[in-house]
Amino acid sequence: MRYFILLFLIISTSLFAQDSTRSQALKENTPRKYPIIKAKYPSYSLIAGYLLVTEANRNDPFAQHELGLRYLLGNGFPADTVKAIYWIRKAVDQNLPSARFNYGIMLYNGIGVPWNPFEAYQNFKSAASAGLPEAQFAAGLIYTDNLTVNKNFNIAYKYFNLSAEANYIPAKEALKQLLKSGFTPTIDSASISNEKQSKRIDELASVIDPNWDLDFYDFDEQKGKNKKEDIVSEVLKKKPLELKRFLGLDELPQESMPKDSSAISLLKFAAESGSPEALMIIGRGYERGTVFEKDLILAAVNYLRAYRLGSMKAGEYLFTMIQSKELFGMLKEKINRGEANAMYAWAGISALGFDNQISNQQALDFLKKAVEKKHISSMIELGLLYSTGIMVEKNRDKAIQYLETAKAFGSKEASIRIIMSNLFDSTVVKNFTDDITTLHNIANEGSILAQTALALCFEKGIGVKENKATAIRLYRYAAQRGSETAYNSLKRMYDELRPDEEEFKIYLLNE
Repeated sequence: MRYFILLFLIISTSLFAQDSTRSQALKENTPRKYPIIKAKYPSYSLIAGYLLVTEANRNDPFAQHELGLRYLLGNGFPADTVKAIYWIRKAVDQNLPSARFNYGIMLYNGIGVPWNPFEAYQNFKSAASAGLPEAQFAAGLIYTDNLTVNKNFNIAYKYFNLSAEANYIPAKEALKQLLKSGFTPTIDSASISNEKQSKRIDELASVIDPNWDLDFYDFDEQKGKNKKEDIVSEVLKKKPLELKRFLGLDELPQESMPKDSSAISLLKFAAESGSPEALMIIGRGYERGTVFEKDLILAAVNYLRAYRLGSMKAGEYLFTMIQSKELFGMLKEKINRGEANAMYAWAGISALGFDNQISNQQALDFLKKAVEKKHISSMIELGLLYSTGIMVEKNRDKAIQYLETAKAFGSKEASIRIIMSNLFDSTVVKNFTDDITTLHNIANEGSILAQTALALCFEKGIGVKENKATAIRLYRYAAQRGSETAYNSLKRMYDELRPDEEEFKIYLLNE
């Protein structure tokens, strides 16, 4: 399934208005600033502060918006999120387009106000109808998934096109990506024009750090490409920063990066940290014999690990690969030689229900023999089977025992699964500070499992202060990386807040 997951890259912490008067725009260690429209009014930009306040109190929406931004950014006034929201909201009440857009950003990111994507969408749509390119782009993004409103690429295209006509660069990039995905616009969506487009109704505006993202990577080779140019080669050609982001390493401090900065080294580092993207690429490389020497068993091992981390595409690749008798011939041969990877691969394939050539007991025996050979993935697999009750009787103690053994051998995945088991077990009472720090660190190393666990912690207030906006950001990033679990959690959070209006009812469509 293809997901265009819109990412309004959110500030890592957000507070409700009553919690603090510190401006969220000035939070330390913020990886990216949110895109705020900063109005350029020659008169107001030079006017003394007290005169600006006077004009705002006289109900001038431009002055109210400007004053709100100054409080938000700490420009000429003490940074104060509460006062910023108060004044921006005053301008919103007078329907000032740029104020509505900025207020939408705050609602969407939970900055100073409770997270509410539905109210944010209404503000974006209003500002978009007034001809604000940034808002047109934002409204278009919301139509690229099935979270706030029903996905509709024709409407998204319309909004992107209007924004692009005003020379808004992110919209131009979004159009390219939308068309690259195979979407063909209808005549209606391609020909719509906006009479107000040439008029900037309330002001000339610029965007501060417009870090919008519409990132999507389809693991299927793209149509029309040279068949010799496969996904592995394509990924390895990425620039270092682009590759880091693709692998989920963009938040990793430079000092924590592997000394060898080659693409292959980054792939292996991310794979060991739990990046399903890296495991997927390595698996594809072994399956196709691209970059790595062809080895179907190692391909299966990497696909299995990626699937266990939530990659549905890895499951598809694995299922397709095992339709060939070639793999099972190799598995039998190497299991007879006592090779642990082969034992793990066949047992894992059987546990997933992809093959029934061996019994459950044989699969368990394979895994236990592999564990005796200190095979870490087999330890984790047995831990998962005992924790879920698949193929064996459910037994938490045995599950933890196998995971602890894997952890002792340096498995980051095992460490995360133990933390998750403890965090969400009501019988375990402890201080989770160190566990939350560990999740943060491993998430920065590319672990999608740690990222999703952190999201759940912030959503439920387990080990950290409850913060819905931060949970949404983490779920969204993990979903954008291909985690079906994260996407379902994201959808659940939207559904829990969803208004009753028809506009916000989501209808499942065939992809």
